[in-house]
Amino acid sequence: MKGAWRLLALLAGLALFGWYLSRADLRAVGGALSQLGWLAPVALLPYFCVYIVDCVGWRFCLPPALAVPAAALFRIRWAGESVNNVVPSAYVGGETVKVYLLSRRGVPARTGASAAVVSKTAQSAAQLLLILLAALAFLRLAGSQPGLRLGMLLVLASGTVILAGLFWMQRRGLFASLLTVAAVFRLDSRFLARRREKLLEVDQAIAGFYRGHRSRFFASTAFYFGGWMLDTVEIYLVSHLLGMPIAWTQALAVEAFTGVAKALGMWVPGSLGIQESGIVMLGRLAGLPDTLSLAYALLRRAREIVFAAVGWLLLYTDHATLRQIKAQAESAASAPPAQGPAQNPP
Repeated sequence: MKGAWRLLALLAGLALFGWYLSRADLRAVGGALSQLGWLAPVALLPYFCVYIVDCVGWRFCLPPALAVPAAALFRIRWAGESVNNVVPSAYVGGETVKVYLLSRRGVPARTGASAAVVSKTAQSAAQLLLILLAALAFLRLAGSQPGLRLGMLLVLASGTVILAGLFWMQRRGLFASLLTVAAVFRLDSRFLARRREKLLEVDQAIAGFYRGHRSRFFASTAFYFGGWMLDTVEIYLVSHLLGMPIAWTQALAVEAFTGVAKALGMWVPGSLGIQESGIVMLGRLAGLPDTLSLAYALLRRAREIVFAAVGWLLLYTDHATLRQIKAQAESAASAPPAQGPAQNPP
């Protein structure tokens, strides 16, 4: 049933993007793209910088004394993000990959899992701040359209509620909350029940991180915010390379809410169709010509293919497959818990 919904969402996204393409001047889009020529690889640089900054943000969510080289962390994160960008798993699959690859380098699975939760929280907090700035930019660009103003408020309100709920659940115990919900609704929680002790240890590690390393969480959020801001450089740079320069506020407005559109399509492989449709729609709201929006949507998809291919190659050269990762994760989770109280990370 879940596969049917994913297929339906994929078809809907592709149909919407096809509708945009049918009304676009494809010859103009092709002409704009042909202007890049040998400068096309330059469009990859902003996102490469984002990967570096985001990796630093993730590193702050790991123990300070972690004995894993920076280059290895960069490889691991790149591989994990490539899985997130291809496999429709609500960004859980890539985090599992990171935990597994860290465990191959001596980092306990509990530490890697807690870092994944804290890292996603910091990244979400930074994204919410970016969306706030983008909403102000949108309102300035589009004037006093009541529908747009309401839409921006709804996005901000829902994002704030989700983030607040995430903090609350982590304070209470993220996995403890999931176990409680499963018990209340009498869900088939045998999968969670077999891993109860391991999951509660991760909850303790998360709580220990917030108690002992609060400044590292703020530093992580700051770096992730820097990464989100660097994301806006991509469309800003592409617009200048294509000879259709836009203002920084336009780049900010489109890029920030493209992330929202992509999140809405997280159950579709690569958010295919949904991301492209979102870019075109947001471009129109921000005053971008359709030619630029479509050209950027295609370039962005090409960039994602390049980065995903490199990430999967890194995963392959690490002698790891998704089947091995899944088996290892299930084996570690079902193993008998260690005796004695769980220790907080250093």
